[in-house]
Amino acid sequence: MAKFFNKIYEHAYKRGTKVWVSGQIKGQLHHRMSTGKVFNRANMNYVEKHWEDLLQEHFEEEKSLAERKEMLTFSDFLPRSLELRLDTASEGSIRDYKSSINKHIVPVFGELKFDEITISVVKDWQRNLRIKSQLAQKTIISLRAMLSGVLNHAIEEGITSFNVVSQTKAPAKGLFISYDEFGNLLDHKGREIDDDKLDPYTLKDVRKLIDSAEGQFKWILTVLFFTGMRTGEMVTLRWSDVDWEKETIHIQRGNNSSNKIGTTKTGTSRKSTMLPVVREALKEQYKLTGLQDGFIFLAQDGGRYRTYDTFRKHHWKNLLRRTGYAYRKFYQTRHTFASIMLSEGEDIIWVSKIMLGHSEVATTYKFYAKYIKPKDKKHAAFLDDERTNSVQNINLKCESA
Repeated sequence: MAKFFNKIYEHAYKRGTKVWVSGQIKGQLHHRMSTGKVFNRANMNYVEKHWEDLLQEHFEEEKSLAERKEMLTFSDFLPRSLELRLDTASEGSIRDYKSSINKHIVPVFGELKFDEITISVVKDWQRNLRIKSQLAQKTIISLRAMLSGVLNHAIEEGITSFNVVSQTKAPAKGLFISYDEFGNLLDHKGREIDDDKLDPYTLKDVRKLIDSAEGQFKWILTVLFFTGMRTGEMVTLRWSDVDWEKETIHIQRGNNSSNKIGTTKTGTSRKSTMLPVVREALKEQYKLTGLQDGFIFLAQDGGRYRTYDTFRKHHWKNLLRRTGYAYRKFYQTRHTFASIMLSEGEDIIWVSKIMLGHSEVATTYKFYAKYIKPKDKKHAAFLDDERTNSVQNINLKCESA
């Protein structure tokens, strides 16, 4: 009960700048709420007169909302979630997002009410994505984030109070990899994976392998072992990239994940130094493909190599068997170049930027620091000159005085 405008109000009162209503109607507990109306005499009188109707209307809306929540399915709420997502994502992103949800999430969760989306349902869904759909770990984690986003929107809208995705773990990385008979790392579809484990060859090993290789593969190995370029860069090399006069190779392309020609891994080009041994190898290769003025290394059908699986699965493995070496990744050609050059004292900036094409020298340090040969010189030798010694002697005398 409060007094405003020289009048006693039993159910209407002021709170802040708004008119609130308070009271108890039949079948309900005592309740108070804002009417949203601005505080003034007219609104106060209106609320005081109609307080029962206002409270009844409120309770009926709450009941309707509660009933609607009980019946609402994931698919029913999805359009609202997509609408909320528009605040933070572009239309293109929403389009891709919606496509992924409709393909991988709606078929499982679409007809479920939110209280039916349980931990066991999510775990079974993840297992099927991995085993039946053969999706990669990264893709499943992305889909988990999408499902979680819809559930968070449902929490914000008062539809549910629990995000079950937060109570489950993403499938472990180990579930997506295996090994073949040669110890090669395979992905979830049985495809060989290049890893970054360093197991380089010595210079003596390199010479033995190249001497034992046959045909075009001999020159491919020479280029890889003595330039450090990536295999995807090698298979996209053209004769127009070779500058015989300046003794450089312009590395400006790479093989992307779809086996199509794209940019290099870092998105930049570089002019790699053509060492004498590489120059001689390219001269020999020129006799095979140079007159065609196209790609330097060609497959048996006369076209460019769209993948380097032929090298890896056939030429490389057969060469290692013949020479008595245990299997190592074909990518070790790149690691071998870096380790040999750095262990022989070559400048790390030349190795990193010009030859390997790393965007940062720090990347080269990260992988190859243990191969860097210490400089065979006395540290701070400039302090040994006569003038510096004189200064040191003066300082020493001052200190001993």
